Amino acid sequence: MSVIEVLEALGLLGFAISTVVGATGRYPLQTVGVAGTFVVAAALLALVAVGTLRARSWSRTPGIVWQVVQAFVGIYALQGQGGQLFAVAAILPAIVAIVLLFTRPVREATARSTGRA
Repeated sequence: MSVIEVLEALGLLGFAISTVVGATGRYPLQTVGVAGTFVVAAALLALVAVGTLRARSWSRTPGIVWQVVQAFVGIYALQGQGGQLFAVAAILPAIVAIVLLFTRPVREATARSTGRA
């Protein structure tokens, strides 16, 4: 599960780099802002991946939220021209991650302990 989140974070860093490298236009600061947003999102997703790897209870909720948002972005990309490859690359890992997050072993590993014996 955390491997998928790490790969997604690396993908976001790739988007940030390609945004800055391919920046042409009238608004270079806006391009840097978009790239910065990608970097911040990648860092937060990497933190969620670390939390998932360490089986922290807090990591499931942001992991699920991220995967749902990513799936919606992929569905939205299906509506544009030439976005089919991006859509598949966004939707498939999101679906796999959501399924994994709801499996019994992951739920049990990340369950909050009540501290009672």
